Amino acid sequence: MCAEIQEAVFRKKPKGSGGEKIKFFKSASCSRCPIAKFILLRVLTSMGMDYDQCVTERDTERDSDAMAELLMLDCVQTPVLKLGSILVKEEEALKEKAVREAVQRWAAGF
Repeated sequence: MCAEIQEAVFRKKPKGSGGEKIKFFKSASCSRCPIAKFILLRVLTSMGMDYDQCVTERDTERDSDAMAELLMLDCVQTPVLKLGSILVKEEEALKEKAVREAVQRWAAGF
């Protein structure tokens, strides 16, 4: 995806997310979080999107608000991806196919 299409995705403000960035809930002690980040980075890059522009990382160990938000999503473990109204939890966040499908839905506004 070229830069112009990427910009259009952000201008479009996906209806499912209200134009929100992807939230990546992680913790320093989580051994799976770096893998989930790598997968998300690879998916976004392959779709022509910039990780830093698309993702807000929330550290649940350092930020009590992030932990509270994670608990309100009915999640207790990281990694968790919140793409608007789409959640990719724990083990699913380690499956590239699940992450890719969620990113595609998020970018399309579902």
